Amino acid sequence: MSIFVASLGFGLVTSAILALAALGFTLQAGMTNVVNLAYGDMMTAGAFAALVGQSALRLSLWPALVFGGVIVALLSFVTNRLVIRPFVARGTKSFQMIIVTFALGIILQYVIVMKWGENFYAYRGLSLSLFKWGSFELSYEQLTIVIMSVLLLGGFHVLVRYSRMGRALRAMADDKQLARACGVNVARLTDIVWLISGALAGVSGVALAINAGSFNEIFGANFMLIVVAAAILGGAGEPNGAMVGAVVVGFAMEVSTVWIAGSYSEVVALILLIVAVLVRPQGLVAGRGKWVLAQ
Repeated sequence: MSIFVASLGFGLVTSAILALAALGFTLQAGMTNVVNLAYGDMMTAGAFAALVGQSALRLSLWPALVFGGVIVALLSFVTNRLVIRPFVARGTKSFQMIIVTFALGIILQYVIVMKWGENFYAYRGLSLSLFKWGSFELSYEQLTIVIMSVLLLGGFHVLVRYSRMGRALRAMADDKQLARACGVNVARLTDIVWLISGALAGVSGVALAINAGSFNEIFGANFMLIVVAAAILGGAGEPNGAMVGAVVVGFAMEVSTVWIAGSYSEVVALILLIVAVLVRPQGLVAGRGKWVLAQ
């Protein structure tokens, strides 16, 4: 029983990180119709940006996490402006855009390798203190990640549900042409989407690195398949669905380690994905539009 309870704690942390990553990925895909396969590598970029924040700027752990999120938000914005937007303007097809983003991810990996090599890195300032409640225990860093995730996801809900920009985003998601005709600045909102989703990629990448204890140039790309599984499981293009899918996948992966080796936990996520596509292809949260979270 104690092992099972411990796995629930790890599942909570994994779900929190996965929810942030899946929300950013789904936001890009749902709002811009671009399936960005470089998203995992942007998570890696966030982890290394935080490392720079610690080494060059002498930032402590959590300010370095914020720094990583800001840097990847800017990277995401520039990527959209210089690469994605010109291709979209030319009417590039979805499959071709997938290839473009995959190539961008590979390029980003090589840039990271050129600077840092194929080595593992870790952040300074990680404590060994544990928060314990019976058999349930988490490090204080892990507990902070869970709280941070809840606050960010709640902030996103408030933004979309109550703000003027949120209403514009919902209108753009429902019908981009109609939104433009009603005076919505679609180009500016698209920039904002790439900024927000980039920030989520950066923050989730740093959080993943903190939770793992170390990271290298491909750890974000390796996590990408799990992010896609959570997004599709919840319902493609559904922000609320991405969070639900993340919780299901995160807990399933960690709880499964009670019975199988931890190295096979990712297989559980893929099995869930296949079963969900067969049984409920529209996703766990579907039927009320892309912006279920805001309704």
